[in-house]
Amino acid sequence: MSAVVMVVLAVVVLVVGVGLGWWLASRAAAGRLVEQESRLRAEGEAAAAVVRTELAEARGQVAQLQTDRDKLALEASSSKTLEERLEPVREALEGLRKQTQSAEVERVRSDAALREQIEGVQKNYVNLETATRQLVSAMTSSQSRGQWGEMQLERLLEYAGLREGVHYRTQITQSGEDASGRPDVVIDLPGGGEILIDAKFPFDAYWRAIQAEDAGGDAGDHYRKHAEDVLSRAKDLASKKYSSSAGSADYVVMFMPFESLLSSALEADGELLHKAFSRNVSVATPTSLLPMLRTVVYGYDRKLMADNAEEIRRAGAEMVKRLETLNGYLAGMRRGLAAAVDGYNKFVGSVDSRVMVQARKLQEMGVEPSADLSVPDELPLDLRESRAIEKD
Repeated sequence: MSAVVMVVLAVVVLVVGVGLGWWLASRAAAGRLVEQESRLRAEGEAAAAVVRTELAEARGQVAQLQTDRDKLALEASSSKTLEERLEPVREALEGLRKQTQSAEVERVRSDAALREQIEGVQKNYVNLETATRQLVSAMTSSQSRGQWGEMQLERLLEYAGLREGVHYRTQITQSGEDASGRPDVVIDLPGGGEILIDAKFPFDAYWRAIQAEDAGGDAGDHYRKHAEDVLSRAKDLASKKYSSSAGSADYVVMFMPFESLLSSALEADGELLHKAFSRNVSVATPTSLLPMLRTVVYGYDRKLMADNAEEIRRAGAEMVKRLETLNGYLAGMRRGLAAAVDGYNKFVGSVDSRVMVQARKLQEMGVEPSADLSVPDELPLDLRESRAIEKD
């Protein structure tokens, strides 16, 4: 019994020991599992944290990349816009470059043309200086001055519209009481009368005054001498008594081809024009003589218009006279036509009343005519009368 109990106790102790060992082992295994689970959870959380950190970094990188992409797109758009804005500038610069090249070519051409013009001016200056010397040399002779003055006067006459042989004559010897010599030009006025012009003028004292001014000297005495020479020339013209000839005006024109010839003399003697005109001499320069000549041309134009009007009046009167003659012929023709129509109608009436009656009787008796014997109708007398020209 005790052995059995011992065995049972041994079995129970064994079973309890085994169960306790198993329980202890289970508790140890469970602790190890908890520790392992905690470790795995910690590792998972750490890994998840790492993943979250990496994901955040990745999202940041993606956002940065998106920002960089947007920035690049904006820069590309801005670059395109800048290119478009710079294109007109490039075109303008290209146009400016072409214009600069053209301007340079034109400048070279202009410089060449300017050099040619300067050379031409220099040549003209030399020619002008030569011509001036020749003119001064010619002006030293009174005969040459007279010829040159006549030439300038004739040019002025042609410019005004006057023609030699039609409106004026040259070198005409005047005749009359105490008249002597001959004026250079005689202008015939359209309504009758003449204007006498002399083209000789004093020059020596005037030229000495100009030379004195160029040399810085006193030219006043020479200008006063020039004014005296002009007045002396006017007295000389007055002594010739050109205006005493029939048809001439009561004055003679003293032509001076330079404006300065008269202006310088007037500065020295303000009463010069009055003194000359008191002797029936009118001192004229191109600016004062030209209006006079244009007035003469205007007079000729008006006279031509009046002559044409008179010619038209005479031609109209002749036309009216011829129309009157034609009207007389027309009246005679009307009377003749009226008489012819009246005679024709009387003839037709006589044939119808006297001849055709017998012809009808013969036809009734069997005499057949070979043609129609009907009498034509009478003509109406409807002649239109022309209206006579009423006389005042």
